[in-house]
Amino acid sequence: MATIGVDCEMLLDGCGYFLKPGSYQMQQPRVRSATTRADGALSYVDLGPGKRRWQMVVLCLNDLQRYDGRPTGLAGQAYRDTLRASYTGSLGSTLSFVDPLNGSVAVHFDSYSERIPDLHSQVIALATGGSLAASYEVSIELVEA
Repeated sequence: MATIGVDCEMLLDGCGYFLKPGSYQMQQPRVRSATTRADGALSYVDLGPGKRRWQMVVLCLNDLQRYDGRPTGLAGQAYRDTLRASYTGSLGSTLSFVDPLNGSVAVHFDSYSERIPDLHSQVIALATGGSLAASYEVSIELVEA
């Protein structure tokens, strides 16, 4: 099992992942409504904090290292495939999200977008006998259940 601060920065659906520096963001908008009354004045209703939303870029890179400098043992493609399986397999259900700031939170996997940082170098690596696994940066958005 992955451990935050040892071999990952956050856990999603029981799997540990590293995040792109500066990409972690949590938002919690207020639930509110403003309407115009019959006398023309503004009626404002504030129901308080809404559900939290997390946005981050997950590093699904080859040759990632744990905090002690040892390799994680997983290729970027394996990180990406596990993350993608969580996204496609969570229809109508919640996932467990754990980070060092919020503890464990039940979330819905709201969006998924992947980017290959340098497709050209990865194609060249394949042509010269390099790793078959691609490296990805996956942007995800989670919503509190």
